[in-house]
Amino acid sequence: MGFRHCNCIVVFDKNKEKLLLCKRAKNPYKGLLNFVGGKVEPEETSEHAAYRELFEETGISRRDIKLHRLMDMTYYQQQFVLEMYVGILEYDVPLIEEVNTLEWISIEDDFADSNRYAGNKNIAHIVEVAKMFDLCQEEDEQILDKGIFVGVDGCKGGWITAIISNGELSLKKYSDFSKMVFDTTQFDGMLVDMVIGLPSNIEQYEKRPDGIARKIVKPRTSTVFAVPTRQAVYEFIKDKQKDANLSAIGKGLSEQTIAIIPKMREVDEFLLSNEEYMNVIRESHPEVCFARLNGEVLMTNKSEKEGITDRVQVLSRYLQGVSEEYVRTSAKKLGCKPDDILDAVCLAVTANLDAQGRTEIIPENPSTDDKGLKMQMVIPKG
Repeated sequence: MGFRHCNCIVVFDKNKEKLLLCKRAKNPYKGLLNFVGGKVEPEETSEHAAYRELFEETGISRRDIKLHRLMDMTYYQQQFVLEMYVGILEYDVPLIEEVNTLEWISIEDDFADSNRYAGNKNIAHIVEVAKMFDLCQEEDEQILDKGIFVGVDGCKGGWITAIISNGELSLKKYSDFSKMVFDTTQFDGMLVDMVIGLPSNIEQYEKRPDGIARKIVKPRTSTVFAVPTRQAVYEFIKDKQKDANLSAIGKGLSEQTIAIIPKMREVDEFLLSNEEYMNVIRESHPEVCFARLNGEVLMTNKSEKEGITDRVQVLSRYLQGVSEEYVRTSAKKLGCKPDDILDAVCLAVTANLDAQGRTEIIPENPSTDDKGLKMQMVIPKG
């Protein structure tokens, strides 16, 4: 059985002179002042739960405040995690009480007074940490809270999509690529971890972005697979695929590449049949994006525990609700691997950054394949 998760939200007034607390109407700590908060539901992100609880208990919405993950307090014996968020109101907001009475308290009050405050003096510690927290996040870790940005990763049985819609993250699985696109037609950016722009000859092959991508993730160059030719992609028998590739560019095909040829074909067929999406839905590469978002190459394997932890830490700088538990729970629910979730979310973040002008195209001046598809990758700026 996993750990239960609850949250508490530390809310400062616009001048950072007062804190919003509630007087508990029920036990535990009935009659004492505490932070607002509640339970994190199994299928929602931590960030979503924090905003939901805050709105339900106070009427304060996402438009009124930006919440930041302050810290977590883990109670191993009780198998319980308390997630702490902090934020400062943008302006005065009329409060709407749900069950508990709300009070504004001076930040100079004695929060260690157990006759007045809940939590066995924990509130005093949390307040001191919150007062020191820099509520102005670095610009390079901000995502746009307006628009719809989609990251797509191929998985067993279909496609995992991570959608950042107006700052909120959601995940879906689709059995086919076309249905996924048509369900998200209003997107402002979509990046796919799949080859777009298939070379037909060695000259086109050498103009693709894969060589540049390998230099970025060096020494983990094997994470960037060799791309098959258009001729190979439209063969349906393994031996014929190998022969077609060898004939076109003099290179063989790995088993890994052959395994994903059907998905390459699916994307290519969709784009050629729906020209309005050509060069609008674009290729990216999660490991290259992770390297850029992290500031250096992640040397851990994304399918192993340490690798998942490393990538969650990178993504949580941009999306507060991304946690290891969220990734694993979502993967189990959707019938995919945790790294499929991580890759899709990484590309959704990159699509969001692209809307801010904080990405680049590799190569700088991409060529097109025989069908007019640009052979390029969109990645965060270095």
